[in-house]
Amino acid sequence: MINLSECNKYGRELIGSLRLRFSPIALKLVYNEDEVPEKSEQPFRDTGNRFALCQAYSLVRRNRMAITMFTDDHWCLWPLVCLKICPLDEGDVELLGSKLFMKDTDKSLHHFRERFPWSTSDIAPLGITMAPLETCEFLPDVVIIYCRVSQLRSLIMAAKHEESELWNDTLDPIVSCCYSTVPLLNGQKFRVSIPDPGEYERSLADEDEIIFFLCGDCLETMMGGLQTLEDRRFDYMGLNNDMNFNFPRAQFYDDMFAKWGLSTGEVWKPGQR
Repeated sequence: MINLSECNKYGRELIGSLRLRFSPIALKLVYNEDEVPEKSEQPFRDTGNRFALCQAYSLVRRNRMAITMFTDDHWCLWPLVCLKICPLDEGDVELLGSKLFMKDTDKSLHHFRERFPWSTSDIAPLGITMAPLETCEFLPDVVIIYCRVSQLRSLIMAAKHEESELWNDTLDPIVSCCYSTVPLLNGQKFRVSIPDPGEYERSLADEDEIIFFLCGDCLETMMGGLQTLEDRRFDYMGLNNDMNFNFPRAQFYDDMFAKWGLSTGEVWKPGQR
């Protein structure tokens, strides 16, 4: 079990080793107001605004803010649903079960009942607190990393090396905050998610960004895997494109070079790489 100082150090190391533009996000469920860091902003209390959870993610990672959201701070219903913060009756289930962007409403409702990422906890949290991993004042339940595909490759390789296995993901293009976070709160170790349309339109997610999530207890494991990749020069900064000099060329290249008295070489054949 890591301590807070190590947690912050790992945040700085993640930024450095992966050349992350934005901070990894530390996220923790809050069950008591005493757990809220003193300097953490509460959106409605402090600004009069209410946020979608993905907007809070954006402010944490981009502006390096510390934010805590209680029920009245939310402007998106899905986190309130999947974390069971707000109750649903059968009519609510049928309504929301038809809003998952599936043509077949029966299949959509079945998916909502059986496969939607519901929290398995018997106790609903009071709120959610978030901060940059390198400065957070709490040990996170989940760490969230917005990255590019090339950086994602290193994260997956590190997890695969340390765990000696891969995991299955459901890449749903909607409700990314729930599909990614809740399974880790339920016990999954790692997960990949795609920023959903709302996050793209209203929360400044870039076109080339993808999201990697890991449970807080796996942070030390992840850093060990990234160190192994670095030692083998297989890490994000160690991988380099290899240019094939004197590459095979089409016949007319050789013909023209021969005509000019220049060097010729292997002739490219269709399909050759």
